[in-house]
Amino acid sequence: MTIKTATACTILLAFLASTTCITYTDALSSNKHTGKRKHNTLNRADFLRETLVAATASGIAVPSIAQAAATEEKMTNLSNADLAAILTRDVAENQFLVSADITRAIYDEGATFTDEIDTYTMDKWIIGTKRLFVAEKSRVSLVGDVQVSDDGSKAEFRFDEDLMFRIPFLYPVVSLTGKVVLERDVKTGLITSYREFWDQDVATVLKGAKFRT
Repeated sequence: MTIKTATACTILLAFLASTTCITYTDALSSNKHTGKRKHNTLNRADFLRETLVAATASGIAVPSIAQAAATEEKMTNLSNADLAAILTRDVAENQFLVSADITRAIYDEGATFTDEIDTYTMDKWIIGTKRLFVAEKSRVSLVGDVQVSDDGSKAEFRFDEDLMFRIPFLYPVVSLTGKVVLERDVKTGLITSYREFWDQDVATVLKGAKFRT
């Protein structure tokens, strides 16, 4: 679970700049790079937004998604045990909820990724996650074991995490718990749907943000 995209940053920045009355819809796309802007007053919210846009637009290196997809052979019809082992490694070692370092071979290329904010394609989820979080300063813990249903159609696990947002100077950290449910194609065994369910609502999570001192 995790907040993955510009929409999430918009919500977070709204909380950080709650003393202003600015509307935050499409805040990250309203900047000098796109030429679109709904508000002309430069206030604290605008400053935070522009800083974040600059950092995420040019400061983060994201691997070639197309190249990764083209060179990785799909691991179809894995046994329940093998799938559980890969997911366990991706969560515990690769910290994929904050790093986006998934084992792409177990996912269908058309898979969707849904959190408490929105639904994304796999490529957008990967890029958004890598740009949004400071993976090396975040933490994801697997709570219990990865569970795969007897018929192999679904896998799920619980998590506990601390997420550091890549917002320069502030680097806020939010903490939350929840579960991820993964659905598989019955013919290929590949994951077609990733969905996060948080134990806390979005507002509670963001209000609890802590800042680097």
